[in-house]
This record gives sequence, C-alpha cells and structure tokens, in this order.
Amino acid sequence: MPWSRVWYPMDIIQMRRLILVLLFGVIRAAGAGMSPDMQLAAKTMAEMARVCEANGMLLWRKSLCGPLVLVNPSTRAAIANRPDPEGKFRQEGDVYLGAFPENFTPANTSITWNGQAWATIMLPLPVDPFLRLRLIAHESFHRIQREVGLSASDMPSAHLDTEEGRIWLRLELRALGRALRLNSEAGRQSAADAMLFRLYRHQLFPGSAAAEAAMEKQEGLAEYTGAFIALRATGEDIGRQARQIEGREESDAFARSFAYATGPALGLLLDRYATGWRARASTQSLDSMLTSAVRLGTPRDLKSQAQRRAGDYGYPAVAAAEHERDERHQSLLLELTSKFLDGPTLDFPHAGDLRRNFNPGNLVPFPPHGTYYPNGTFAADWGKLQLDSGGAVLAPDNLSMKVAAPADPAARPLRGDGWTLVLSPGWTIRPGTRPGSLTLVPPDAK
Repeated sequence: MPWSRVWYPMDIIQMRRLILVLLFGVIRAAGAGMSPDMQLAAKTMAEMARVCEANGMLLWRKSLCGPLVLVNPSTRAAIANRPDPEGKFRQEGDVYLGAFPENFTPANTSITWNGQAWATIMLPLPVDPFLRLRLIAHESFHRIQREVGLSASDMPSAHLDTEEGRIWLRLELRALGRALRLNSEAGRQSAADAMLFRLYRHQLFPGSAAAEAAMEKQEGLAEYTGAFIALRATGEDIGRQARQIEGREESDAFARSFAYATGPALGLLLDRYATGWRARASTQSLDSMLTSAVRLGTPRDLKSQAQRRAGDYGYPAVAAAEHERDERHQSLLLELTSKFLDGPTLDFPHAGDLRRNFNPGNLVPFPPHGTYYPNGTFAADWGKLQLDSGGAVLAPDNLSMKVAAPADPAARPLRGDGWTLVLSPGWTIRPGTRPGSLTLVPPDAK
C-alpha cells in the first residue's frame, strides 16, 4: 500500500507505551553516572530493541537485533547492548561500558570482533529520533548483509562526477522526490520519469548500470532499511524521506554517496508498486525492478524522450549549474595531478585489511589512479593515519594509498600536509621510485 503513516491497533500501542516506560526506568537507573552522550546511546539501544525484531523479519526474514556498540571516537569510550567478546566491559543496568579495542577504527560500519559480527556507531548520536533510528538500523543491516545474500561492491561510480552524469542524476533525484510525495497516477509518472533519466544516463556511460546497481545494493539497501524502520517507528510522513532525497541534490560529490538517496527512494517506491520485490533483491537491481513495475519499457528514441521530460524538472538551470561546477572540478583534478602524480609522495604498500573511516559525501574519483579522500582515518598493519586535510589518493583496489611526502622523514610520528602517521613497531621508510618520494617498509623487508 502507499506509504504515509502506519497505524497500529490500540492494544499494541498500549503495549509499546508500557515497554517504553519500563525501558526508560532501566535507562534512568543505569544512566545516573553516564555522560549525556552515553545516556542518549542507552536510550537509543532501547528504541532499537523495540523495533528490530519485527521489522527485520518483515524486511529480510532475519532479525536486525544483535550486537551493537556505540563509540566516542575521541576517547574510545564505548557502550554496548551486550557483553563484549573479550569480557572487559562492565555492566550498568541493561548496557555495558568499556573501552573500544585499539585494533578497531571507530566508524559507522560493521566489524567482526572475536568471531562475532557487531554493528558500530560513532557518538554523538543525532538528537532527532528519526535520524537516530535510521542510522542504527542502517548499520544493523550491514551486520547481517552478508548472511542475507545482499553484499556487493562499494566502488565509487566515477561517471557521476562528470557534467552529464551529474545532470541526469540530479533530474532523477527530483523525479524520485516528486514520486514519493504523490500517490496518484502522477506519482507513477514521476517514478517512470526518474527511470527514464537513469536509462539515458546509462546509455551515455556504458557499463555504469552495473556499478550503480552494486552501490545501491551495498549502501542503498542499508539506507532503505534505516528509512523504512524510522518511518514506521516514529510515524513520520514519507515526505520526511522525500526531503532528504531532494536535499542530496546539493552534494558536490555523488560518486560514493548517491545510493544514500536513490536506495531508499527506489525501495520505498518498490514497496508501493512491486509487492514482494525484496525476495528478488539478491538477483535483480532496484532500478530494473522499478522500471518494470511502472511499465516504462525502453523508448525508441531515448535521448529525445528524456530531454522532453527533463523540462518538467528544471533542466536548463541544472545544466547551467553543472557546467559551472565542472569548470571548478577540472581545476581540482589538475591540482591532484600536480600534488600526487608530479610531486613527492609517501606511498603505502598493499594492505590486506585497510580499515577506513571517511565521509562518503566528499570523495572525488581520480581515474585511473583511484579516489581522492579529502580527510578520514585509515589503519592497517603499518599503523594509523589521521588525515585532517590535504587529502590522500587510494588506489582503485582500495588497498594501497599515497599522501604528500612528509616535511621531516625522520620525525616520529610522521607529519605532512594535514596528516599524522603513527607507525607500527618495526616499520620504517625508504626512498621511493620517484625523486623525493618515500615508501613504507615492513619489519621483515630486505
């Protein structure tokens, strides 16, 4: 049925109120000595416990309830909803407090901790209940994602950083937002327009359909799960999610972040037009299912039909803005070439397990050399890199990287343009293959 609000029988409402009262009592008793962040974290765990079982089974036939730990990235103080695998956390009421292990990088993600799959969230949490639940449910989905057969690649889609790629994605986002707001035939038409713009984008960039579908499976389904649960739990109107999708249009970097908007939009529209679609999500892409559900078909002259419908979504203004943005973007690529290809760098070797904490909304594809990360935290066998500014380039395989060369190679910790590197014991640096460049060397290197 169309999404708006979900109403429950009175007996269920009363039961939920009772559960919340009881949970609040536990939180209040356990939280007297906690910081405000930890008190809100405990409250959120109770909120998630209220909705994770029924909604997880409804969505993916598997509970979203499971190990969850929330971490202050500055102090590594952590709060968990169950005993930690190492038995070091202390119990406070229904939660467990301790220090997050040093071998993990605090991030919004899922980890394997002593053989157990855990969802991890960075503190502080959003104050808004809708945003809190969406975030927790998103990461809880990642915890079970592999089990339910819905894992995929998260490689950036470089074509979405080009002028034409961005134009047709922005028009698609506008059509998706409109489709969510409208339940009538006009809503179906807007959904069809969104898929028309996507079909034309894929025609412009051969091979892009598979890359986008993979990201929408990996991150889009997680964000859809978060949106679905937050809408049901808070009773907010679907317009809340439409606004979030429309707001994404202002992003300056779509390549790694687009699915956070398109994933929930496609999922919620499939809930409306294609009952049972989730059972097919492991083998069919979200966009192909929606295209079929709204009976779009493939137009004979895809270009002319897309351009004709684009006028209803402000094509001239979007195209002008993207042309101006592309001029700035080309200047940025020249700067990256000068800094990371022509200038001296510190090169990191291939790491079997490169752990990253980053903002997916500011990554810049730098083909064919990889992806530019303006900031973030990275860790591997070689140590921990804190990147506050200046940027780094990760290779296409996401397992090796480079930063601008440090000013003093003998200093410890190593410092460079906006970055600090704490090396693991035994690791050293030696001259690289290019003049002025350096490379990290493991303890057992000859």
